[in-house]
Amino acid sequence: MADEIKTLKVGVAQSDITPPIGTCLAGYFNKRISTGIIHPLRAKAIVAGSGDERIALITCDLITMTAEVCQRVRKIVHDATGILENHVMICSTHTHTGPDLRPANANCPRNEEYYEGVPARMAQAAIDAANSQKDAVMCIGTEQEEGLAFVRRFRMENCSEQFGPGGALKCEGPASNIDPIFGAIVFKEELNAKPFAVICNYTVHIDVTGGTLISADFPAVIQETLQKVYGDDLIVLYVQGACGNINHCPYLQNCPYPGKGVWKSEQMGRAFAGKAMAIIEKAYPSKSVDLGTVSEILDVPKYPKNDYVVQMRLAQARAKMNTTAPGGAEAALLERYDAYSDEGTIKREVQAMRFGDAVFCGAPGELFVEWGFEIKKWSKAKYTFIAELCDDAVGYIPTFEAFLRGGYESTPIVSVRSTPALGQMIADANFRNIRKLFPNA
Repeated sequence: MADEIKTLKVGVAQSDITPPIGTCLAGYFNKRISTGIIHPLRAKAIVAGSGDERIALITCDLITMTAEVCQRVRKIVHDATGILENHVMICSTHTHTGPDLRPANANCPRNEEYYEGVPARMAQAAIDAANSQKDAVMCIGTEQEEGLAFVRRFRMENCSEQFGPGGALKCEGPASNIDPIFGAIVFKEELNAKPFAVICNYTVHIDVTGGTLISADFPAVIQETLQKVYGDDLIVLYVQGACGNINHCPYLQNCPYPGKGVWKSEQMGRAFAGKAMAIIEKAYPSKSVDLGTVSEILDVPKYPKNDYVVQMRLAQARAKMNTTAPGGAEAALLERYDAYSDEGTIKREVQAMRFGDAVFCGAPGELFVEWGFEIKKWSKAKYTFIAELCDDAVGYIPTFEAFLRGGYESTPIVSVRSTPALGQMIADANFRNIRKLFPNA
């Protein structure tokens, strides 16, 4: 005899957060000014539960999130709906064809008018979702996907590691493994009904489209593809996994397909939509419909300025000045080192959010996949999904060994501005948060 199917109150909505054409696009070491739009950027929200127990998950088609914007959005949502501010989780998909919310820099000046108005536009998605709640069945499942994500750091013959396998040194192979789990949480009015909302989770950098056209990249294609099957009212949220060292490029493979651009984005979006569709059609209802969220505030030291790794990387960059031009990260290190201060600590939030049998474990930056594995290994939940770029932006969060081995993602002061111990601090905070959310597991 089948278990009783439990329901919960769920609402979903989306809002437009597209900046005006002419806004700078974030993510590169060179300036890119937007010249048009492929896909509009969206904030999408799920509100689940009742009364003070309601939780809200907001995903945004942006490269990153900041604590300041997160606080502003939470307050607007609370004032309009009564949802507790600490019950709102806000994540970015990490698209590289959208604006930057971080303070202005030479490569990507922030559009201040857009910045001032965008929190209200993000919040509107959650407000509308809260006003559209209805009884829903929640189904959860996963699929394996191993052909669209690839490790982008490579071990070289001298034990160093770098972004990509090229260069003068012999490449010995990828320095890690991908996380092949594609997950989805599906919401339907009845078990046999079409879904009205889906939350997808996978682990791959969203820098596929490139160029100067504003685009949400492949998450927009996932929604468009699934809408053709299930109807135009379907809203699909995409939560980014621990993709700090994972991207879409099939290095060292004789791949006949384009490696970047609109076609590649569409290919990935359609393929991921296929995985989501398999889950939609097969996943069983969650045995639990318990909801909750908990946060731990970490007191995070800055990266020490006189650390051995900093001095080693400085020496390497300076040596290149005498022979070849330093790369983007090395040049930035030389430029920023003197003005950098490592004094003081910064408060960083690590939030986890439970949806029945599943949990989203937040990381306030670009988490290396190894830390994602660590969090999943010790989780008490049946389904554990990583939500990076959640509530804040600290930069990259590499493993300990990545710092000595080099590479763009582990460049202190440029790519990493927090203590090298931050990855373990985040993993341990999620370890504790999960046990608060699943006390009987």
